[in-house]
Amino acid sequence: MGENVHSHAEDLERIEESDFWSKVKAKLILRLVEGKHVFDVGCGSGRLSKMLLDQGFTVVAIDTDPKAVEIAKKKGITAYVSDINDWSGEEKFDCIILGDVLEHIQDDKAALRKIHSMLMPNGCIVVNVPAYQALFSKHDFALGHKRRYSNKDLKGKLGDSGFKIEYFRHWNLLALPIAVGIKLSRKDYPHEEVASNKFLSNLLEKWLIAESKINYLFGISILCKARKIELDA
Repeated sequence: MGENVHSHAEDLERIEESDFWSKVKAKLILRLVEGKHVFDVGCGSGRLSKMLLDQGFTVVAIDTDPKAVEIAKKKGITAYVSDINDWSGEEKFDCIILGDVLEHIQDDKAALRKIHSMLMPNGCIVVNVPAYQALFSKHDFALGHKRRYSNKDLKGKLGDSGFKIEYFRHWNLLALPIAVGIKLSRKDYPHEEVASNKFLSNLLEKWLIAESKINYLFGISILCKARKIELDA
């Protein structure tokens, strides 16, 4: 990546303290992480990896964006520039995280099988993906998404790749009407504009935290945890 190429990780780093959605997502994911040795796929600006480090986990992170890896390393994270399918490390992990990553990968089933091989016996993965293919919009395309997921699609791909689902939910109902409006209007999601408003950002963060405690069935994101099982030879 040339120096003049814009990096989404730089956007995330700039608004990190007020990025209500990423804050809540990181907290929800963190509750599901287990073991000691964790692999963070698509670490972005390194928010979640840093939270894991601060809680005593050992963390290895990768991202395809060199700028993201540079930012993560400045936070003390062991990070590498790599795609998951190109990762050649031989370490085995207790838990692997894919926080809004799977939708960027063309062959997501191949990626899940690769991740299966990287886990310790009885290891787990924590996955967050965008929901409802009908909402696929200009915003998804701009972010490099290949798809959004239905419950059936995600559960099927996890099962086919050697995982047994232990936890499965939707969250972020708050953004559902916004996503519908974006789909109909073909406008972009005003994420940075909202995050730059400290009062509104704090209010929405509290709303999402409260909502996530009572709503598990609806929302524009799917969060799940799945356990590695042995695949038939």
